[in-house]
Amino acid sequence: MPLKNIKFLKTSHVKLAFTNKAMTSYGGFSVIAKLFESIELRKHVEAMFPFIEVSPNATGVFSKVLRFGLTVLAGGRRFSHTMFLGDSLEIYEAIFSVKRITKSISSVTRFFNRVKSFQAVEYVSDRLWRYTIDRIIPWHKVKSDYLTLDSTVVTRYGEQEGACVGYNPKKRGRPSHHPLLAFLNKNQFVVNLWNRPGNTSSFNNCLEFAKQTWARLEGKLKILGVLCDSAFYQEAFLKFVDDKKVPFTIAVVMHKIIQQQIAQITDWKKVDNFISVCEFGFRHDKWERFRRYIVVRQEVSQNKKATGKQLSLFEKDPEISRYRYGCYSTSHTETPEEIWRTYRLRASDEGVIRESKYDFALDGFSLDCFYAVETAMLFRVLFYNIVQSFRLQVLPDSEKGETLHTLRMKYLLIPSVLGRDGKEIILRLGVRAKKMKQKILWILAQIDNQIPKRIAFGPAF
Repeated sequence: MPLKNIKFLKTSHVKLAFTNKAMTSYGGFSVIAKLFESIELRKHVEAMFPFIEVSPNATGVFSKVLRFGLTVLAGGRRFSHTMFLGDSLEIYEAIFSVKRITKSISSVTRFFNRVKSFQAVEYVSDRLWRYTIDRIIPWHKVKSDYLTLDSTVVTRYGEQEGACVGYNPKKRGRPSHHPLLAFLNKNQFVVNLWNRPGNTSSFNNCLEFAKQTWARLEGKLKILGVLCDSAFYQEAFLKFVDDKKVPFTIAVVMHKIIQQQIAQITDWKKVDNFISVCEFGFRHDKWERFRRYIVVRQEVSQNKKATGKQLSLFEKDPEISRYRYGCYSTSHTETPEEIWRTYRLRASDEGVIRESKYDFALDGFSLDCFYAVETAMLFRVLFYNIVQSFRLQVLPDSEKGETLHTLRMKYLLIPSVLGRDGKEIILRLGVRAKKMKQKILWILAQIDNQIPKRIAFGPAF
């Protein structure tokens, strides 16, 4: 017996009732469906995994990745947040042309946990990055850029494999993972990611990571320079970049001998309020050649946000302890102040890492298996790059810098009802403003007009 309308407020004539119509809060996923179709995401996701589902009840690889991806885009941070999509999954099945979307959270976690070996995650990673680089990044727009290499800390709160106590400046003593990331700095695409255990040395696998990244990008764009954090400050890496004949600027580890060199500097040049720069030449004992070093100092008492480190060897020196210092090894030939300003471009990478963590939950979605964790991280980065391509190619200039959180509020969170008009299935979006209706139609047209319909994979894929 159906429920009758219920009067539930004393001060209003509005009554409460229920409907069995398929409804969702995320009608804006219709734009995402159009985007996924244009980049042929389904076809290539199906080819990214080293296993095939043969069970007659299986929902398919894309169904699980889609459920995971939509959860991320809806703001989910853990697998239990798949509930954000509601119980009207038939809406997503209709607009994404999927026969059946998995309803079980455990089926998604079991799916990722099938990637349980280094060989399996390499299989997924190779195909995912080839798809990203050959299909997602618009090279006709990204013709040149700085390549930046960085590491970050992902704090864990369970007993995940590889979650170990190591370098973790914000959560000291907490287990973590310690991934490496590579970016196109100006265009803010992520072009590589390796996960590492939390107790891994900062230098571990940095050279191999850089070589793999370089091989994937070779011939795609002009690399203007390489910018790195101090994890890459090692002679083998500097020689590798030298061989590529590309200039670099790398943060220097503040070894005692570097601190001693900085303490001897007297000819500082003021470039801004409370900021001075200088340079010196130096060669470590076992290194083959001298390198150029740029030093930036900032007065702590006058600048509360001064970056860099104080020289621990000279903490009792009243003059030296007034400042924080940053030191960079470089092969650039520009003036020290120009090199410092170029290195400051890395601030945009910090913005990408911050958005990856807060909007795409790079530090969420924990799994027990280390390689499953990395696979789930790779797919969150894939969805980040898809959104970044959407921002760069589709959205107007005034919205290209908006975060996923903002775009979610503007374009994804649209109440919608799935219905019919005769034999046609209709998704009715709850949009009343005429300008908003026109904007959504314009975006759908832009996806068709601006995203190239081309696939550039070799036969190995």
